[in-house]
Amino acid sequence: MSVDAAGTLIDVPQWIDQQKLSSLQILVAVICGVAVMIDGFDAQIIGFVAPAVIGEFKVQPQMLAGVFSAGLFGILIGCLFLAPIADWVGRRSIMITSVLVFALATLATAWVNDLDQLMTLRFLTGIGLGACMPNALALTSEYAPMRMRGRITAWMFTGFSVGAFAGGVLAAQIIPAYGWRSMFIVGGILPLLLCLVMVFALPESVRHLAAKKAAPVHIAAILKRIYPDPQLTRDTRFMISEEHARGFTLPHLFKQGRATGTVLLWVMFFLMLFDVFLLASWTPTVLIGAGLSREQAVYAGAAQQAGSVMATILLGPLFDRIGFYRTLVPLLLASAIGVIVMGAAGTNLAVTDTAAFLAGAGVMGGQTTLIVLAGAFYPTFIRATGVGWGLGIGRTGAIVGPLVGGAMLASQWRPEQIFQLAAIPPVIVACLLLVMSRLTRAKRRACVLALMNSGSEP
Repeated sequence: MSVDAAGTLIDVPQWIDQQKLSSLQILVAVICGVAVMIDGFDAQIIGFVAPAVIGEFKVQPQMLAGVFSAGLFGILIGCLFLAPIADWVGRRSIMITSVLVFALATLATAWVNDLDQLMTLRFLTGIGLGACMPNALALTSEYAPMRMRGRITAWMFTGFSVGAFAGGVLAAQIIPAYGWRSMFIVGGILPLLLCLVMVFALPESVRHLAAKKAAPVHIAAILKRIYPDPQLTRDTRFMISEEHARGFTLPHLFKQGRATGTVLLWVMFFLMLFDVFLLASWTPTVLIGAGLSREQAVYAGAAQQAGSVMATILLGPLFDRIGFYRTLVPLLLASAIGVIVMGAAGTNLAVTDTAAFLAGAGVMGGQTTLIVLAGAFYPTFIRATGVGWGLGIGRTGAIVGPLVGGAMLASQWRPEQIFQLAAIPPVIVACLLLVMSRLTRAKRRACVLALMNSGSEP
């Protein structure tokens, strides 16, 4: 912070880092967490209702692969084209729009009459889902102090797995009583209610406002809700001391030494989302084929989500303490073992559920924390674009995953073979994280040397 003739100049990120965590920052994280929770609930509905849909429409299991992929293709469109708009117009408006889109499309799904209608509405639902998550991450991380950003964003993202887990538990209870369509009614009403809350309670990203040189009085009003600093007056000016540029944001993902990291993130997103949606879409159906009852298979699918929730909660503080890489690599390797055991457990329910919990902790929890890593990798002016494109490229893996699962089922692969294939991606991602860790350290050393050679303090 500095003072000149024009008044006090405040660096917004630095100012936020100096304050205690406020009720406004907690409110932002909670609202974004609820949005992601409903996102997770709606994204996973189709996997939980798949056996019931197959029974009512009298189709072969592999015929649902197109429905799974239609929703994921919609998410791809939302991530690549709708989410990045927030880097121009703001996080808040895009989040409200995206939640409204998937709320209405999910609600309408309760009245479909065939697979074509189901496919169309899952595509529209996916567009809203795809735009929501990158901006929930951006908004949460831009309000969080640096010293707590890892845990706050990670804990916020537990909402996705909480929603998916709740969906599994709810599916096991209400589908037998009220039918599979009731899941879409619940999944549509909840985000409509959230939209109302967001309209009245969710602020715009204050860092985005500072980067876009919004009215100082507007920025000051938001910062005063964090802490009533006497320096925040009508003469105060605001800035952000990080890289910023104008124009099309996508090329900036490959500038200032970000190219290698961006490519590695894209590959990791592809592999992890391939695995997440392969498991989320087909685990209940595959386990039924292995001899479990429908309810037992659904609960095993829910155990994966429970593992993801627990992993994200426990790993959040470790991100801030020892870093992303040291935390994620061992977890991913352990999850590969869990996936293999899940396929080999047969009808042993205790072993299946335990292995599913471990697989969910590493595969689904690892994917969640990979999003947090991407959010930390990019600066404010391209954060929504960076996370959105990472998730968007990854969604090609999410589209391929269910298709591969359907092809394996059609080719009569045994359950253990399917799960052995699903154990490969987390091992590869663990290796890529080690590569990215070395590149990040090398870049940091180069920056320090450049500063020392220029006579500046690092």
